[in-house]
Amino acid sequence: MPYTFKLLVGKEKTKLALFNESKETDSIEWTEGRDMGKRLLQAIEELLKKNHLQPEDVSDFAVTSEVSENYTSVRIAETVQKTYMFSAASLTRQINNLAGINK
Repeated sequence: MPYTFKLLVGKEKTKLALFNESKETDSIEWTEGRDMGKRLLQAIEELLKKNHLQPEDVSDFAVTSEVSENYTSVRIAETVQKTYMFSAASLTRQINNLAGINK
């Protein structure tokens, strides 16, 4: 089952949703407070734990914004998104190598 994170960055609130295919299965919302990196990483961890998932179970991570792309929180969110996807892909490759599956 492919899972996806979808992050919506708003001027006052931010929402991280977990989707299973096209259905939203869970989400966390918080008020913008100049702590995007910390709050986003905490939300990712909480959603993974709560839904009994591993990082490699999430195959995509989309970031959308209701504010300017120059907004610091948007840039931080995009950096976390890119880092998460890179790390999850690396972990998946390592698991496949250990299992003898080359993709």
